[in-house]
Amino acid sequence: MRVAYVIPSLNPPSGWRSHAIGLLNAMRDRVEPYLYVSQEDKSEAQRLFPGCPIQPLPTTQQYSASSLNGLQRLLTCYRLIQSGSFPDVDLVHSLEAYPTGLVGHWLRRRLGRPHVLTAHGTYSVVWDEQLINRQLYRRVLRRAALICPVSHGTLRLMQAHFGAALRQAQIRPILNGNNFWKNVPRNQAWDREIPETPTLISVGQIKPRKGYHTSLAAFATLKARYPAARYLIIGSYLQNAYFSSLQELISRERIQDAVFLGALPEQELGKYYGQASLFLLAPQQEGLHFEGFGLVFLEAGAYGLPVVATRSGGVPDAVQDGVTGLLVEPGDIDGMASALLRLLDDPNLAMRMGRANRDWAETLTWERAAVEQYQAYQEALQSA
Repeated sequence: MRVAYVIPSLNPPSGWRSHAIGLLNAMRDRVEPYLYVSQEDKSEAQRLFPGCPIQPLPTTQQYSASSLNGLQRLLTCYRLIQSGSFPDVDLVHSLEAYPTGLVGHWLRRRLGRPHVLTAHGTYSVVWDEQLINRQLYRRVLRRAALICPVSHGTLRLMQAHFGAALRQAQIRPILNGNNFWKNVPRNQAWDREIPETPTLISVGQIKPRKGYHTSLAAFATLKARYPAARYLIIGSYLQNAYFSSLQELISRERIQDAVFLGALPEQELGKYYGQASLFLLAPQQEGLHFEGFGLVFLEAGAYGLPVVATRSGGVPDAVQDGVTGLLVEPGDIDGMASALLRLLDDPNLAMRMGRANRDWAETLTWERAAVEQYQAYQEALQSA
């Protein structure tokens, strides 16, 4: 089977990049891939996918029709696809819903093949706020043969905002995969020692959608029971209004031992996972911005950490409530503090959930995702 993949973005590191690398490398035993990437990503694509034919395009995900510059880029891309010569394939697969999906939609029409869409999260629904992009995105959805959200939470929001446009397509959620567990020996995760100092860890960019105002407030409550506890927050941040509000919260509540470590390289990140008692993140929906899945929860599982998180977006697909961790409602500070205390008070429970999270990470592999994706391709081709 020959598949044209339209890739949203490979730089900087992101969920898109992780998904593309993981899925495409797992698919290469099953399909013959042809890659379409933005001009800026050509050299990185050549490095990541040696031996794959690569076609650079003026844009894939970087520009939408909401600006004049974006519209010009998209029109240049459209003209190139209309006039260019491209290898024949069995189907086209866009690895993000929009605007990557719009580029894939044009390629689908040019080649006369079925179009498959992967939908990750925010960019599967946020276009409902923009008139021109909303109309273009609806057309992409109506003409798609198969839509594969990375979580059931993403699917529910797509149905809420674009339900009418989804009626003709096959829909098959395919949960994200991961390779994190391959980098951490199982016995290291399974037999991890409980830190003497209770240590919480969060990993993710510092922005409102990640809910750090909730997790910090819950940590402040936790400190009354565990005054020596510390909270390590790892992720890039800007000196903006949200970061200032977190600093004000820390000052107002006199929160000690909460440390912003910034973004860290992978090898250094592993050291901090090894020091942690549990993993904490409190995603919440901000307008139409939400957590589409949450690969970081599986990364925590690779190290044998239990999770405390929120029932938001695709998080319940990444965290098995009561099995690999504990879920609370977004913004529920008291509920989150109680969940944290429950795990810290019961080391045996924390160990069982951490081991279960390791098992879950070993279950949600990219190889599993590739098998499901290939089966979905076959079904889409049969019904085309």
